[in-house]
Amino acid sequence: MAIDFLHHINLNQNEAKQLVFENITTTNIAAMKEDITPGQVLFNTTVSKFQFYDGSVWINLGEKLTESEVRAMVSATDAGGDGSFTYDNSSGVFTYTGPSASETRAHFSGGTGITLKDGEIISDITQYADADVQSYLSAGTGVSLSAAGEFSIGQAVGTSDNVSFGDIDSSGDVVVKGNLTVQGSTVSVNQTEINVTNAFVFEGSKADEFETTLSIIEPTKDQTIQLPDATGTIALTSQVRTDEQIEDLVGDMVATNAADATGSDQSGISVTYDDANGKLDFNVLDPTITLTGAVTGSGTITNLGDVSIATTPAKNHAYSSSAFPPTQAKTFSVTHGLSTLNVIVSIVKGGKVIYADVTIKDKDTLTIDFAKNQAAKSITVNVLSAAV
Repeated sequence: MAIDFLHHINLNQNEAKQLVFENITTTNIAAMKEDITPGQVLFNTTVSKFQFYDGSVWINLGEKLTESEVRAMVSATDAGGDGSFTYDNSSGVFTYTGPSASETRAHFSGGTGITLKDGEIISDITQYADADVQSYLSAGTGVSLSAAGEFSIGQAVGTSDNVSFGDIDSSGDVVVKGNLTVQGSTVSVNQTEINVTNAFVFEGSKADEFETTLSIIEPTKDQTIQLPDATGTIALTSQVRTDEQIEDLVGDMVATNAADATGSDQSGISVTYDDANGKLDFNVLDPTITLTGAVTGSGTITNLGDVSIATTPAKNHAYSSSAFPPTQAKTFSVTHGLSTLNVIVSIVKGGKVIYADVTIKDKDTLTIDFAKNQAAKSITVNVLSAAV
């Protein structure tokens, strides 16, 4: 008796072992009729084979199909349209018959100036002769048209031909695969950068076998060489004086000990040049310092430029002024600037020496005090230094 299972049996988990399929004869299989289900598997005891039902026939499992069985599985369907398509399952032959002439013509129709009749295309369009067509053509700028209807531009322009033109204006890239020769006098390049693989070669004003080549040493990184904003000639490294040459040149200009030295024409200065160390030895003569005026003192010079002078003001200097008092006053101050407290003061008014109280404030200032006001600028004050 068969047992119905409510769940699938997972054979990968070994949930079922030693399964036995239904054993049945060919006669009993034929009697099953509507009870047969597509995908059903059983063991036919009549032929001793497992069989599988594909929905139409029983297929023996574990053996090759015969030609007739394979042919029986194949069918053909003619979907309509022109021609026909058939299949003979007894012989396994497909047969295709192409469309007939009438079927083919049915897909074509006439148009303006063209009609179809029994497969023939008929046109009522006027056929023009070559001369008629050529009459509609004409030459243009730089282009000529021959009587035979051939266009030409006056020269061959094949990939291997040498072509000559006038001015050429290109908005795109121009690639020159050979050498470029410019016979004009000026080449203008309105760009910020020109890439040259190795060198510039300058012919000069005369075309001969001599040229000047401007080349570079193979760069190991990006380098920049700037030309100065100046007019002149660029010197080569072989033309630039070395440090030793410059030292010898300067030495010859100022020294007096070299055979070709020009020497120094500055009085009080003598210069010698030591070629061994490239140094100049300046010898400055001791100068004379003269002090003039009412001072005394002495001075020294160090480092060929620093001057130190110590002075002593001469004794018994004097000061005199008749601008006192500046305005009417009985007391006023006098600045004499004699830098000493030892002074003698004389006060004169109207040609006569008069008296007043005098107070010495400091080495440069004193105060005069009268009993009553004095008219502006009526007093002359004389101060004499009494330094000892």
